[in-house]
Order: sequence, then C-alpha cells, then structure tokens
Amino acid sequence: MHARTRSIDDGDEDGKAKALGLPGVALTVANKILVAVKALWVRSSPWLMLVDIRKLSCPESVGDALHRFRRNTNDFGYNYTLVLLFVAVACVVTKPFSLIVIAALAMAWVWVFYVRASEFHYNGQTYSLRAQGAAMVMFSAFVLMVATNVSQVLMGGLTAGFLACVGHSVVRAPEPPPEGDAEAQGIVGGFTEAVSGAAKSGYSQLSGALGQVGDMVPNSVRQQFDKVGINF
Repeated sequence: MHARTRSIDDGDEDGKAKALGLPGVALTVANKILVAVKALWVRSSPWLMLVDIRKLSCPESVGDALHRFRRNTNDFGYNYTLVLLFVAVACVVTKPFSLIVIAALAMAWVWVFYVRASEFHYNGQTYSLRAQGAAMVMFSAFVLMVATNVSQVLMGGLTAGFLACVGHSVVRAPEPPPEGDAEAQGIVGGFTEAVSGAAKSGYSQLSGALGQVGDMVPNSVRQQFDKVGINF
C-alpha cells in the first residue's frame, strides 16, 4: 500500500515538474540525485573505521590481499562509491569548462526525456524515444570523448580514486566476522550482493532492449534490409 502511494506521489511530482518546464524537471532530477546520495551515505559504514590507521598493514600473500579486497569491498563498498562520486564532482568543479559541457548535456537529456518526452518526426520518418536515446548516447560520447577533453579529466580523476580505493582495501586488515547483528558493530556490508543483484537486473533489461532494437531503425532502412534477408 505504501509502495503504491509512493509511486502515485512520484508520478504527481513528475507531472508538476513537467508542467513547470525545464527548471522544474531539473529540480526534480537534482532532488532524486540527492536522495540517491543520501541513501548511499546511510548504507555506508562509519568513516572512522575506514580511516583507522591502526588497521593498516601489508598483506602476507596474494591470497591474503585478495581476501582483504573481497571483505573490505563488501564492508566499505558504499564508502568507496561516495569517494569516487566526490572525486568526480571535484574534477568537474575545478574545471569550469567541463562543468558547462556536462550541464549542457544534462539539460539536453532532461529536455528530450522529461520535458518533450514524445516521438520525433523528421523527413517522413518517426523516431521513438528509444531511437532518440541511442542518438543522445552517441552525441554525448562524441562531445565528451572527441569534441572536448571532459572524458580525460573525469577518467584521470576516477582512475586515481579507483586505485586509491583498491589500495586501501588491500592494505587494510578486514574486520573480524560479525557475531549476531553486524550493524550493531558498525558494519553495514552487503555491497557485493547489492551490486550483483543490480548487475543481473541490468543484464535482463539490456537483453530485452536488444531484442527490440528494430524499433530504433527507420522504416525505409528496415525495408532495405528486408530485401536482403535481414529482419529486425
């Protein structure tokens, strides 16, 4: 009942945001991002445990290093994710041009999928939202990787942050297995299970989207392929 009420409320909020145009939708998207970050913060383990220098030591072997990596990733994975988000934001904020490019792309995505949110007709062809999404992905990749150096700035910072997180997970001695309630001992954990479940869900959705890839092909192009025996 609560889930149904929450979904109805979310739909009402989205409708009000669309009525306000691009600014309203931008505020709604920003609020959802803040809610997601807050959820990560709530799920993270205590930061004092993460930076406890008394737990730092060199692994005794490769097997010990892998064991530490698995345990610490599961226990502090949400903390590592927040660190990477902070690094990404810092990279963008310290480069005003990158901030402008990403903001412009974000507004374009919001306009296509939240404000207009309809099929696009051009030169007698009808392009669905899925086709527009594919075009936006290619356009965004071109802007970030070819037309500008935004991807280099982000990848440089994220690579450094990722290596720092991996190094920390290897040199930090894992916490002993919790007895009884893990959260009572300050460990939230469950990060690897959550990532595994999200990956399986994403794979199933991707398989369904690829099965309907023909919707992204204009009718004239599809007819040409049908002539040579290629069906979408």
